[in-house]
Amino acid sequence: MSGKLKVGVIGTGIIGKSHIRGYQSMRNDVEIVAIADINQNEAQKVAQENDIPHVFSDYHDLLRIDEIDSVDVCLPNFLHAPVTIDALEAGKHVYCEKPMAKTGTEAQAMYDTAQRTGKKLSVQMGTVFSRESRTAKALIEQGALGRVYYVKTSHYRRRGRVYVDGYATPHFVQKEKSGGGTLVDMAVYHLARMLYLLDNPELETVTASTFQELDMDEKRRQESGYNVEELGTGFVRFEGDITMFVEEAWAAHIDGGEGDRIMGSKGGIRLEPFTFYTDMYGMDAEVNFNVEAYERRMQSLGYAIEGYESSQKHFVWGVLNRLEMIDTGAIGLTVARITEAMYQSTEARTEINLRL
Repeated sequence: MSGKLKVGVIGTGIIGKSHIRGYQSMRNDVEIVAIADINQNEAQKVAQENDIPHVFSDYHDLLRIDEIDSVDVCLPNFLHAPVTIDALEAGKHVYCEKPMAKTGTEAQAMYDTAQRTGKKLSVQMGTVFSRESRTAKALIEQGALGRVYYVKTSHYRRRGRVYVDGYATPHFVQKEKSGGGTLVDMAVYHLARMLYLLDNPELETVTASTFQELDMDEKRRQESGYNVEELGTGFVRFEGDITMFVEEAWAAHIDGGEGDRIMGSKGGIRLEPFTFYTDMYGMDAEVNFNVEAYERRMQSLGYAIEGYESSQKHFVWGVLNRLEMIDTGAIGLTVARITEAMYQSTEARTEINLRL
């Protein structure tokens, strides 16, 4: 493909506006042709502010515009699968906001449709494109960690439940619309990063528990219909004797969490702040790297880094055939299968077997 990528954006809420700003920062590569939203007043306002020529209340009308190459799906989670599938069937590439879908089954249908139609499907997984992820990937590929056998992702907020703690909209906390709580809102980012660093291994088993224990404003609870988890914990086994521990909280009476960590036979990594752990000359060593200087040098030597520093830019450049794309669709599918299995394990109080 040559020239600019012609994009249509479906959904002009908080996420839609954010994605539009991202495209506007790439005006040399992207032209936003149309937007669609059932809230026509807001859509018209967004269109005027961003000089977008076409505005629709029905996204099917947007899909009928032949010049549109790619569609950006910025809708509530329960709409990701049907709208993405419609867009792929209409011959459009798709960039979909996270999570990929409410369930693993829906995500599988999206991925299968992309494979059948030959269109690119990417999921917004910003953590995959962080400097820390790039550095960890390079160290793993060069063998600095030896055999990676265990990873851990641990993240807590003190009081950060969507809507009931004061921000965003109620559909985030309604399982029938969102698919879940903190696991599908926040854990998906950290799961995606780990899967990317592990080369997206085949799943074997998942066991988990979820909780909603902390008090909340009763008026917000009633208004929102809150019925999702604020804390999820789980243990995942992968093919090749690799395991992952997961804990993610929207709200908890504890600080922080341990972040993202990777353990290998020769070394280990803490992602943030980035630290490499190994032994040197018989002594334990903790190593810090000047990653910024390293990346500048690699770029000056002609190694590709640009286009891998942003999920949205990566998708645009990938569709324009400027780089080899990371398959965030496949990663998003595995993430969806894990989160769905975590809910199933909680409900059944047993381990879920996901061997294909």
